[in-house]
Amino acid sequence: MEIGERIFRSKWFNAQVEKEAARDEVTAPDLIGQLISIVAAVIIIAFFIIHQTRPTGFFTEDFGTGSAVLLYLMVAFGIIPPLIRFIWRRKNPSRPFDAASLALFFVGGLYFLIKFPFDFAHFAEPFPHALEFLIDWISATLAKWVIGIGLVASPFFSVYTYALYSGVKKRLSGSAGPAPGTNP
Repeated sequence: MEIGERIFRSKWFNAQVEKEAARDEVTAPDLIGQLISIVAAVIIIAFFIIHQTRPTGFFTEDFGTGSAVLLYLMVAFGIIPPLIRFIWRRKNPSRPFDAASLALFFVGGLYFLIKFPFDFAHFAEPFPHALEFLIDWISATLAKWVIGIGLVASPFFSVYTYALYSGVKKRLSGSAGPAPGTNP
């Protein structure tokens, strides 16, 4: 049995499936969180549009049409999972989109880490001068570290999220049988 099969058939993973199936319904505080994440993504898109339409200097000459499409696609696709959770009031239907978003982050993050068409000395320029301190501390080094950590974590979490989706879907449909360790 391969390591992946051992993990996804383990008591630990089945316990995770049970826990997630039991709390699949989105609560009122979760709904607020979903709205906040959607609004935050729209603000991030607007922030990048300001950088792209004004000569702030954040995007370097290496930031072309392909880079722009990839960047905006990554952020816009990230809106889909919270939007699904908000509309359907369930968590599991959004998990395939979460997994795809993580996979897209891996591809885009790898591309941007290698090419890195950003000049973080100009990152805070769209903000009013009095508010630049809020994000002025973000450096290129920090951004590269965050992307790098995401590159290491995103493949694992993408696979885990999709496996969790499959397990929870089976459990919610009743086709998974009794939980391990319980009497039928």
